[in-house]
Amino acid sequence: MKRFLRVALPCAAALLIAAFFLFRGSAAPDEGAQTAAAPLRVAVVSDIHYTGEADYRYTGSFAAANDASGSGKQVELLPQLLDAFAAQLLREKPDVLLITGDNAFNGARVSHEALIRKLAPLRKAGILVLTLPGNHDINTRALIFPDGEAQNAISVTPEEFAALYADFGYDGALSRDADSLSYVYDTGAGTRIFMLDTNFRYGAVYGRVREETLGWLSRELKACRDAGDRALVAGHHNMLVHNPLFAFNYTVDDGEALRQLLEANGVTLFLSGHLHPQSIVSEGGVSDIATESFAVYPHRYGLIELEGDIWRYTACETDVESWAAQNGLQDERLTLYRQYGYDFLYEATARQLREQLAGLEDESAREELCGLLAQANVNYFIGEPSPAPEEAMQQLLTKTDLGFFAGYLSTITDLPSSLFAEGRFGTGEP
Repeated sequence: MKRFLRVALPCAAALLIAAFFLFRGSAAPDEGAQTAAAPLRVAVVSDIHYTGEADYRYTGSFAAANDASGSGKQVELLPQLLDAFAAQLLREKPDVLLITGDNAFNGARVSHEALIRKLAPLRKAGILVLTLPGNHDINTRALIFPDGEAQNAISVTPEEFAALYADFGYDGALSRDADSLSYVYDTGAGTRIFMLDTNFRYGAVYGRVREETLGWLSRELKACRDAGDRALVAGHHNMLVHNPLFAFNYTVDDGEALRQLLEANGVTLFLSGHLHPQSIVSEGGVSDIATESFAVYPHRYGLIELEGDIWRYTACETDVESWAAQNGLQDERLTLYRQYGYDFLYEATARQLREQLAGLEDESAREELCGLLAQANVNYFIGEPSPAPEEAMQQLLTKTDLGFFAGYLSTITDLPSSLFAEGRFGTGEP
């Protein structure tokens, strides 16, 4: 079961709240802490799952399969949503955009090519765009849906992925790992960005950082530290467990070795995706921030501000309605997107739940339970806490054959906000 939220903030408003939150909840940095690194603003987006335009029509078996999955991916409007996202970044002008994998819906070459065209205005405006592969991007059973029905399509090999995204990090890399599609990019501003390929086998869900790649990463982190630069590390799979029910296939199986390596080198921030909900967890001084899937409402991306030895992360919402108004669009799905997008995600969740709860004979209890679980799951996706269920609903969950739902609900209720975080870069061990 995919994890299946309401109030979301545009980035400017979120930053004000984040500043208050961070000031109130974090110790002030030491006045003497200095670094030669220049301030840097880094946007991060993950799990775009882009389809393309002409090669995908949201009808027939394509729509039926996406609806039945309960994942809530808004694939039909992704071309417009990406245009709104690009326009927002062109206004905000971050120095760098990181895309942490699952660029394509199912690995079709035409989807990668279509995404590259969508990102062209950002590169033209001088924004450095870096990417890496996710489990949906390489050597997959690629499909297109030109009439809403599946047709086989050409996927890409690892070599072809690097060639397609040559201008998105690979050709300009300071160092590339010989055993994966990992690389280091030197921004020239005192920050090196490590794009870590966490795919154990391309086309499979499972994640692992190979032993050889860990050795390469160790050497490159030492070189970064010796140069006095900051290290920002990103991968597709999660390094830390964000939800115990979704550890296998979501967390790299050598996550502790990776965490220890980062901590030993003063790295306190790891960026990931793959999970789809917006989530932040920390362990041993290292935070793993899983930015929400861009394909899912409210189409969030992260904005990271690096200043001195401090980093600050804020989850930002793509403002679709303002973009639609500025472009004179009349489609109410876009002009009233906040409600439409929310309803789409809620109904995607509820539709799947109704099927899975069909065996519950009490219809009113079934609908109440469906609403409770759907709302909690939607809240989980956007990083908004949900209250614990009332006693009657809790008893229903435990008495009936709904053990998974009871366990799932217990992992996602009363969660702290996952929209803001800050930390300090360390010096690492000598």
